[in-house]
Amino acid sequence: MQKKRLTGKTLILILLYAPTEGGGHVNTPISGRTRLMKMGFLFGEEIADQFKKDGGLQEADLPEYFAWKYGPFSTTFLNDLEFLINQEYVRPQMSSGTPLIAELAEYEYWIDDLEELDDREYVEETFELTDDKGIAKAKELWGLLSTNQQELLSQFKRVLVRAPLDRILEYVYKKYNEKGYIDKSLIRDKYLS
Repeated sequence: MQKKRLTGKTLILILLYAPTEGGGHVNTPISGRTRLMKMGFLFGEEIADQFKKDGGLQEADLPEYFAWKYGPFSTTFLNDLEFLINQEYVRPQMSSGTPLIAELAEYEYWIDDLEELDDREYVEETFELTDDKGIAKAKELWGLLSTNQQELLSQFKRVLVRAPLDRILEYVYKKYNEKGYIDKSLIRDKYLS
């Protein structure tokens, strides 16, 4: 069997593929870049070591995160997401909505001229695998995982797609305050008070 590395790209693909309900329904969408970003961060911090011990995708080269204006951030992780979108493995679905400040901040990252932000309607993206190419590649990667890895990833996704984004941010801010990931945050007082 060919060895595959667990990278930001493979993590995004298997996170999107992971079923969240019984019956094996896969490709449950993930709403928002911020949620997906924090899922990548929490995976690396909390379950990657346990995940790697159980066969399948053992070697990891996950993106590094650093303190940014709205908490733990990784340009590599977002570049991996953009790569998968451009290569048609992942499809963003747009929906208008009222953004949380952190979600808006992630959106600002992708706008070249921040003055444009006031003139644009905020659009939240929901990410899912493309019908052919994305599902096929993710299914191949999913097949390399052990049963325990599949269950761990499905539980992880189930919790984080159902939780309100504010709750996820509060958890990250409180748990990782001492590690310096929120030192530069502009919204730290909201989550640490």
